[in-house]
Amino acid sequence: MTNASNSSTLPGVSVVLCTSNGARFLEEQLRSIESQTRLPVEFVASDDQSSDRTLEILEGFAARVSFPVRILQNPFRLGSTRNFDRAIRQARGEYVALCDQDDLWVNNKLERLLTLLEHDTGLGGVFSDAELVDEKSVLIGRSLFATHSFLAKRQKAFVSDPMQMLLQRDVVTGATLLFRTSIRNHYDSIPSSWVHDGWLAWMIALHSRIGLTTERLTHYRIHPNQQLGVGSPRAARGDNRRFRGLRSEYARLACQWRDLLSHLFTSTPQSQELDRLISGVRRKIAFLDRRSTLSSHRSLRALQLVPMLSSYRRYAPTMGSLRDDLLST
Repeated sequence: MTNASNSSTLPGVSVVLCTSNGARFLEEQLRSIESQTRLPVEFVASDDQSSDRTLEILEGFAARVSFPVRILQNPFRLGSTRNFDRAIRQARGEYVALCDQDDLWVNNKLERLLTLLEHDTGLGGVFSDAELVDEKSVLIGRSLFATHSFLAKRQKAFVSDPMQMLLQRDVVTGATLLFRTSIRNHYDSIPSSWVHDGWLAWMIALHSRIGLTTERLTHYRIHPNQQLGVGSPRAARGDNRRFRGLRSEYARLACQWRDLLSHLFTSTPQSQELDRLISGVRRKIAFLDRRSTLSSHRSLRALQLVPMLSSYRRYAPTMGSLRDDLLST
């Protein structure tokens, strides 16, 4: 189920795709990859127990393209993070481009992102904006950055201090990311508490530098069945969750940040900058812990929120988070 060579070093881009019953949109995505102005040196697909035509479509792709294709099959379902973690470890190129099964790539995506990394050897990774499209691949008229309220002011702040921005919110979407494979030398595996792109953004920021471009190099598809990201069930449930659900989510996020804190202690050279970051992560965890224990009674909760205002400004994605915590029932 492969046409891969045995080459151990591949100076170029490995495209890493993870699939799970992705047949509906997969062919369109694969066509956009084989139409790139700069083709990958290899393509790694890791399938998570698909029961539809996903593997058949991948095999057809492998048979017709000029670059090596490796198709991995998980012996049991791993889930998105574990699947990406496994697939990234299999990449042999100098760079890795993450690929979702339901998007579309602008035909010069790899060329543009690779140019940015080749021109700045200090960058460990770079990500881009994307156009949102619907189930029929029609442009919605909104960009991914705009959806995340990641506009010019925040972009400038990110370039200046990416780790402070990442303490507040996820702004790096894996499907738009290209990074150097050397980044994976800085961690053993992606913790199960994290989504893969959130963890990778931190690894790049910690151990290198991370850049961005406002070019919209991906058509990011919004549909009801997507696993992660804008439009996914995890993202969609935010506005209407009961407050008990919010508190549970804050407790989960606190565990996630504790995993990052453990990495900072064990895998990052000591420095004054690291000390400041550790302090920030600890405050983030304390903030989430306090949110996870807010009263279910709104009047009492309002009193609890007053001394937390500065923490919302520094560690919440937006001040709308304060409103949600106050008004949720």
